[in-house]
Amino acid sequence: MAMPQPTVKTESRATQQPEKKRYASAFLDHLVRNRIITDKVATDASNFLREQKGTEKNRIVDVLANDFAIAKDVLSRELAQFYSFRIVDINERTLRRLDPQTIMKLIENLSGSTYRLAMRHKILPFETAEGASDKLLVVTPHPTDREASEVARAFPYAKHEICYLKEADWDEYWRQVSEQKNSVALGATNTPAEGFFEENEADLDVALDREIDRSQLINLVNNIFTDAVRVGASDIHIVPKGARKTDISLRIDGLLTPWYTIEDTRAEAVIAVVKGRGIGLDRFERMSAQDGQAQKVIDDQTVRFRMSVLPIISKEMGGKFESVVIRILKDANASVTLESIGLDSYSLEKFRDAINKPHGLVILTGPTGSGKSTTLVAALRTVMDPTLCTITVEDPVEYLLEGARQVKLNHKLSFDDAIRAILRHDPDIIMVGEIRDRATADIAIKLANTGHLTFSTLHTNDAATVVSRLFKIGVEPFLIAQALTVVVAQRLVRRLCDKCKRPASAVNPMLLQKYGFAEDEIEGLRLFEPVGCQQCVNGFKGRHAIHETLYVSEDIRELILSSGERIDTGAITRAAIRDGMRILRRSGLELAKQGISSVDEVVGATTID
Repeated sequence: MAMPQPTVKTESRATQQPEKKRYASAFLDHLVRNRIITDKVATDASNFLREQKGTEKNRIVDVLANDFAIAKDVLSRELAQFYSFRIVDINERTLRRLDPQTIMKLIENLSGSTYRLAMRHKILPFETAEGASDKLLVVTPHPTDREASEVARAFPYAKHEICYLKEADWDEYWRQVSEQKNSVALGATNTPAEGFFEENEADLDVALDREIDRSQLINLVNNIFTDAVRVGASDIHIVPKGARKTDISLRIDGLLTPWYTIEDTRAEAVIAVVKGRGIGLDRFERMSAQDGQAQKVIDDQTVRFRMSVLPIISKEMGGKFESVVIRILKDANASVTLESIGLDSYSLEKFRDAINKPHGLVILTGPTGSGKSTTLVAALRTVMDPTLCTITVEDPVEYLLEGARQVKLNHKLSFDDAIRAILRHDPDIIMVGEIRDRATADIAIKLANTGHLTFSTLHTNDAATVVSRLFKIGVEPFLIAQALTVVVAQRLVRRLCDKCKRPASAVNPMLLQKYGFAEDEIEGLRLFEPVGCQQCVNGFKGRHAIHETLYVSEDIRELILSSGERIDTGAITRAAIRDGMRILRRSGLELAKQGISSVDEVVGATTID
């Protein structure tokens, strides 16, 4: 007898199909299941991410934290758990924990680019794995960043494991490491500090020597120089803030950024060591301004430093305090060309045309730190040739140019004497660092009008004002018109960070018109604004040059020649715009339209009043 077959319940086609993905990422589903976020938040975040085409892990965390006010520490910890990263407790002490000196040595032995990654992404060695001394545990608040593995592989261990450490704990861990390391470096002790107020200079110098000798302050100062180069700073500011406190700040992308504070060490001792690193500085002179220079090889690159020292007053009675600012001068590499410095098509065409002439005066103008020297280097590299004699006179020499004869000024050779002497040195191409006065201007004009291609700089707000400035210092209009071929005004604006920039939340059409946008280009205009992330500074990373190129056409030459007692800079600017010139503001707005910079950054960099 046949046995009855059991009844088998079959599922419908609908139930057999995989459930449609509800959110943009499985991580969002994880957050909903664990009641970190609500279903509505997950749905809204998914829609936003799909619109922005951004579903990578860190993007989800940033969106939820910035746009939905979810605590970032909670999200980062959940992300670490979701991807099975080990979570480290900073308070748990083990014998495997690396000591501060070992950690600093591991960090400092990294290459320049890897060191920058470690600092920007907050990645530090922590301890060796239990039972595996060749395996290093590396901690970071961002374990899903691919840079974490890149840095970890650079440490001298056969294996590594990336671990999660919440951001506040990482900051505390780094503070402890730095504090303990610098405590040793500075020779900190529990003994009372020596008396601060010496009766005379001899006593002060003896006390400073004792403090420097018993510490490793020299090593600490050298590390500051190295840090500044590795993070791409342009300047180092060293400023005493009291008897035993000195602040170190770095200028990164044009902004002064607090970097380090040296405490429990006399401010005069710190400055004495800094001055000792340079040539041309008198460590024992504290009442006058001084200029010096230094040179170091960092990460296989020769870096020069220009040092400026100024005496400053302080509330500390008897203190002989000085402020030191150090400009970092890295030689421009071969990638610095006219095409790479950001010239728009019109500027590139006219600039090339001017510098390819056998003679004439080419002037770069803009404030200090606007990139004029970099543009000059690119121009000189374009025209230099072994068959031509190229001479530069600068104070100081910022870039070393192979193939050029660069004049070094000294106490026996002044700037004026040098530029007069080069007339007798059979030059073809000449670069005069700066037109400072009537005498310098006369020589630059004479050089240009006697068959020499001459480059120089001025400090004016725009291109047309250069003509007015030359006239005001005494150069006749007919000489200006005859000599001048092109003027390029330049500024640097900060670039938006590509990792975190977002579309501008509010756009006021009337305000955009006021800034310089045409009414017909505002509709559909897509602008971006800074946000800020671990890879940038307040939403910006790096800088981009903008230019205003005034090519001296026949019309502009006639305007200069017909000038009476004043130069009409407005008429010159209008004529140049008709020829195709973009004013600085317009060049910057083009970068904003391309999403390279923000409107506020451009307006701030190009506002003259």
